[in-house]
Amino acid sequence: MIIRFGIVLSQFAVAVFALPAESAGPSGRASLGVSGGGMAFLSGDEFGDGDTRFIGHAVFKYNLSSHWAGVLESGWGWNAYSKDRANTDTLATVIPSTLGLEYRTRFGETKIWPHLGFGGGLYSLGVKDSFRTWATANNGRERLTWTSGGVYGKFGAELLFDNGVSINLDLLYHQIFSEDAVRFPDKWGNQNTSFGEARLGVNYYFALKASGPAPPGGE
Repeated sequence: MIIRFGIVLSQFAVAVFALPAESAGPSGRASLGVSGGGMAFLSGDEFGDGDTRFIGHAVFKYNLSSHWAGVLESGWGWNAYSKDRANTDTLATVIPSTLGLEYRTRFGETKIWPHLGFGGGLYSLGVKDSFRTWATANNGRERLTWTSGGVYGKFGAELLFDNGVSINLDLLYHQIFSEDAVRFPDKWGNQNTSFGEARLGVNYYFALKASGPAPPGGE
């Protein structure tokens, strides 16, 4: 039994660490993926009091070179707020739609590619006093939904498999320039906010154009 377990473990190690250089994602390849994880608003007088909840993303990536990729993402996430708050707002949602760049490099001769990323985009924010109804501000004259610009940074790693599938683990920080004191002078919209997220994703790589030979050593 122990011998069999050792054989299985060694085969797994070979599969993970013996990546052919040509499968390391040369330029001209793209990927489609999805990810899911947890998010929490980190700043803002109202936003920053929430509880961590789910966030999901759809991701398109295009390899500009063996190190750089352009990344287009759109997602949806939310935070919950305690029912004993002084106001009745209970949910805050965010829809991030971003465009960015990702720099990655192969970790030795393994299938693991650590990466750093940054970019910006539009963030649609909303506050609800129940799952079905939007909260209001400015004496009930403004529904608490608005879109603002923002930026993000991330770091993480991607595990590439020979069949074009990969798994990624990322940590991200988003800064949203959401202050709009003209529309929302009393709460929520009169402040900038930020949120962090941790996520796990799966991607599938495919060729958009004929690619040249992989760089020596998978670089």
